[in-house]
Amino acid sequence: MLIGKRVKISEEQNKKLELIAIICLIAFALTTYILTHFVFKKDTRNISIFVDGARITQVDGRRIDLNTPGSYTIGDPNGDFNIIEIKDHKVRCIDANCPDKICVSHGYLNPEIDNDIIVCAPHRLTIQYQ
Repeated sequence: MLIGKRVKISEEQNKKLELIAIICLIAFALTTYILTHFVFKKDTRNISIFVDGARITQVDGRRIDLNTPGSYTIGDPNGDFNIIEIKDHKVRCIDANCPDKICVSHGYLNPEIDNDIIVCAPHRLTIQYQ
């Protein structure tokens, strides 16, 4: 039995074990980083859409968030509408029946610009990151 006995290893074996342990730790850290930042990536930003000052979170029963790609038509009984597209965790207005279409020409919201906002003044619509 080896209970209570110490096993002596050479200096060379000790260095090999240390190197293996360091490589395993680096591989574990790298795997954890890749999984959390690329595989299980979930955008934590939220978008806020307001029409007449009221926040809209759903359109036709579908929840609006950056992790669910799709197109959403936000309209009113008067026939005014804006079509919003969410794609690749970005949001933009792709069509509207307002006369100037400034909201469409804005393009995607830029998350790196503080207070970037899409505004459709004729339809009283604003879109921004929260």
